[in-house]
Amino acid sequence: MDWKIRLGLGSALFAAALVGGLYLAGYLTLTLIGVTADLSWHTWWPYWQATTLPQFAPYVWKIKLATAIGFVAPLGVWLAACIPLLRTKQRSLHGESRFAQKSDLAKAGLLKDSPKGIVVGKFGKELIRLSGQQFVILAAPTRSGKGVGVVIPNLLEYQESMVVLDIKQENFDLTSGWRASQGHDIYLFNPFAEDRRTHRWNPLSYISADPAFRISDIQSIAAMLYPDGSDGQKFWVSQARNAFTAFTLYLFESFDTERKLQLPFGAQRFPTLGEVYRLSSGDGRDLRAYLQGLTTRPFLSKDAKTAFANLLSQADETFASIMGTFKEPLNAWINPVLDEATSRNDFLLTDVRKKKMTIYIGIQPNKLAESRLIINLFFSQLINVNTRELPQNNPELKHQCLLLMDEFTSIGKVDILASSVSYMAGYNIRLLPIIQSMAQLDATYGKDISRTIITNHALQIIYAPREQQDANDYSDMLGYTTVRKESVTRGRDTSRSHSDERRALMLPQELKAMGTDKEVILFEGIPHPVKCDKIRYYEDKRFTARLLPKVGVPVLQLEGSVPMGKKTIAIAAVTSLALAGFAQSSAEPAATKKEGAPMTSETTGPQATKTARDALARFFGYVSTLRSTSELTKASVEQGMGIAFGKDEEGDFYRSPGLGGGWTYVIRHHDPRGRLKSGVTFGFFNPDPSADPAPICVATLDQIRASFASRGFPEAITPGEIGQVVAWNFVKNDLVFTVTPLDVTTWPDGTECVRVIQTTDG
Repeated sequence: MDWKIRLGLGSALFAAALVGGLYLAGYLTLTLIGVTADLSWHTWWPYWQATTLPQFAPYVWKIKLATAIGFVAPLGVWLAACIPLLRTKQRSLHGESRFAQKSDLAKAGLLKDSPKGIVVGKFGKELIRLSGQQFVILAAPTRSGKGVGVVIPNLLEYQESMVVLDIKQENFDLTSGWRASQGHDIYLFNPFAEDRRTHRWNPLSYISADPAFRISDIQSIAAMLYPDGSDGQKFWVSQARNAFTAFTLYLFESFDTERKLQLPFGAQRFPTLGEVYRLSSGDGRDLRAYLQGLTTRPFLSKDAKTAFANLLSQADETFASIMGTFKEPLNAWINPVLDEATSRNDFLLTDVRKKKMTIYIGIQPNKLAESRLIINLFFSQLINVNTRELPQNNPELKHQCLLLMDEFTSIGKVDILASSVSYMAGYNIRLLPIIQSMAQLDATYGKDISRTIITNHALQIIYAPREQQDANDYSDMLGYTTVRKESVTRGRDTSRSHSDERRALMLPQELKAMGTDKEVILFEGIPHPVKCDKIRYYEDKRFTARLLPKVGVPVLQLEGSVPMGKKTIAIAAVTSLALAGFAQSSAEPAATKKEGAPMTSETTGPQATKTARDALARFFGYVSTLRSTSELTKASVEQGMGIAFGKDEEGDFYRSPGLGGGWTYVIRHHDPRGRLKSGVTFGFFNPDPSADPAPICVATLDQIRASFASRGFPEAITPGEIGQVVAWNFVKNDLVFTVTPLDVTTWPDGTECVRVIQTTDG
């Protein structure tokens, strides 16, 4: 006991003894001298003063006797009471660990009913909750009741936002109905759903639209996709990140061009990881030559060109190894369901603190291995975007978000979690990871980082362990108590002796035998461990009354996708070096088209629509009239093509009515500007990157080359660094039309179908 408390108690007892002495001395004085009067605390004092008067001489000895007895007795009691206060408490030799009592839990606030409390157990009939911003971790072997005891009770009790790693989707089925009834927006992200029922999330949508911050955001995602490895892997990881930066910048800068064209929102193809995967596939051509062609696009920034140059400067073997490392985590995007599930946003990760919402990450157990990367990326990005702004700086951030991560280590090491666990609570992000054992956490994060993770969890729930090492560790954590042991020695005489011995509060074998109904809680706010009951939600009417029908989930629409096993290619193409404008997409078709037929003749392959054939025929009819760029006027294009241009910020623009299957053709024109000559572009466009291009596959590359040659435009090929074709140019005087590999779709039989023809400045 603190000395200040002892001093206070001693003083209070002395004051009580003094008052008692006054009363007792007064009472005895009146009794001994035979006076009848009212007794009060000041009765004795006048008689004591009178002992000096001659007339009181016969009573002096009686007054003094009453005084001695009256004050000595209370002061004696006071002295006796002070002895324990003066005595220093003897410390137990081996410890005084014990289990917490109900009063300990109440004092720590664990028995309060709170909508922001994480449910961790049951003490008697009362739920134990941890409110505030602190974290909880549960160590529980498989099939030990963690779902029915922690996961589902929290989904049916905790009323703030939640993101739940829901293996098998049992939690969604049982709890989504109640959470929706409490005003939550409910989402199920299941990117490998065999029934295609999932909401969508596009990780690239969190990349800044501002080019000044874009590279930083891209590199942040690259670091998640390509985490640091051993020293021997640093070069490959760095180069893979560079390649990801190059391809992603290409897509974003292409998208910027589409926005400048002011195309309808549905026609703008926002970049996705599936687009990154397809863009890097090479479209069936020599990959290095293909990438060299990408670098010629006029809209590319200096940063994008530098990233591509870094990749293309590598030797062939090194280049192949870099691309292998780069594509390894992206190969999953050949799955059309995953591709579509990550193509758009049905929810925003930045909203989890702005409104009540629950996101279930539903993964079938047989898809856990291939989904590890996407789930890791999901939680990494969730933490990243929600640890940028503190709640006190934005009144919109009024909700907590609890990350309930069952089978926490199954998604691999989440690097950002390990580094942010010490400060993310301040952003109103809470954690409830569930692991099978401490050894499992050590194996995933390493001993040092796993200790840091555990240290930052204020409350730890322990179920009966199965591993002996865990049982030993938990026993040590619970502490030791001192027990009194009696020893009896028998001989001629029997002697008894007593000694203090150390005993674990719970021995390892006692922890392993704790049973399926009990758990132990360690909380930093209570000096003693809590032994309590597990929750069984199905035995508690509080929870069973909240089991409502599950929420419906939309079915992904994969319309226009090519037959299973065929790749789709989505590549942006631009009007011309002068325009830096028209963006279009292509997809590798599902059937072939024969070469050799005239441009407008019937073929035995998929048939282009009559409107598409007529449009290309008119274009070449117009080209036949041209002799120089000076003749590329707005009026001549309108007359030759039979159209009327509209205006946008890049120049004259025309988009045709639909050709079928979502296709249109687009014509662009611009007048001379500075050093740029007049220019024109003709091309087919579809906002759906997986659309079948058969309706617009009018002419093969060979047919286009022959058509230009017959109109007096001899061919001049632009070679790449290693002899590949970068562009096919068709020249008459100062007039140059160009087709690049990006303007061509390659069919399965090798036929090349041209989609875009554009002028350049030669």
